[in-house]
Amino acid sequence: MAQVINSIEKPFGVKSEIAVIVGFALLFLILSIDILSPDDYRFVLLYLFPAAIIALNAKSMKVVVAALIIATVFENYFLLRDNYLPLYFTNIELLNIFIRFLATLLIIWLARSLRRSQLRVNLLANTDSLTGLWNRRWARIVIEQSIARLEESDEIFSVALIDVNDFKKVNDDQGHLVGDQVLTKIAHTMMEFSSTGSTFFRLGGDEFLVVSPNTSEVQMEQLCSLIVKTVNQVMKDSGYPVTLSIGMASYSEKPKSVSEVLHQVDLEMYRNKTDSKRDRSNS
Repeated sequence: MAQVINSIEKPFGVKSEIAVIVGFALLFLILSIDILSPDDYRFVLLYLFPAAIIALNAKSMKVVVAALIIATVFENYFLLRDNYLPLYFTNIELLNIFIRFLATLLIIWLARSLRRSQLRVNLLANTDSLTGLWNRRWARIVIEQSIARLEESDEIFSVALIDVNDFKKVNDDQGHLVGDQVLTKIAHTMMEFSSTGSTFFRLGGDEFLVVSPNTSEVQMEQLCSLIVKTVNQVMKDSGYPVTLSIGMASYSEKPKSVSEVLHQVDLEMYRNKTDSKRDRSNS
């Protein structure tokens, strides 16, 4: 789950840590250029760019505050060098320092606002508005990441597809509002299993997906059995006449594609669904 959140918190597709390091490196690079340049040339405005880069990517406000302080000091280094004490600053110099500080503060505030907006867009683009679970788009990305980790470090993973039995009947008999309540209840119940390290998705309609890293076939079977048992009991206690069918697959060798993974668990789910219907008919 942490890997999913970390991916979402890359608002501009760059690792936050790398972007922050680059930002601080640029601050010191500009300072070096400023020191080596003739006194007639000043690079005050350039400090705003690395400060903005840090503010856009830093997760911690402490890092942002540090960038603000360092950028402000560097912008005014020529007033602080040669033992020129602040006590002797003129009113104009103090005003210039204050204006530079406000300009840097404004740029950082705008950058943080942009970061918050982008993170919100990322979150909305990858979550299901009804249940709050991750959506199909993000499911494909997470499976791709799991396949990549399997190829790079032999990290196995398991996937399960969940279908809600008799869900159409609920919609037809009780209306879509009740149907939405059923889906939301199922999603919230499944989220109780997030502590296992599994990530839950709503693919659409009444289909859900579970991706579990470092989970063997036996472990995934146990988890799926517990999910089905728990959700079915919650549905029964809530008066909703639905149950779950689930199909799973575990991977210790790299599958060809995400589509192959989804197709395999889909076939397994429908096989289990058919077997369950046959058993109920025979009984």
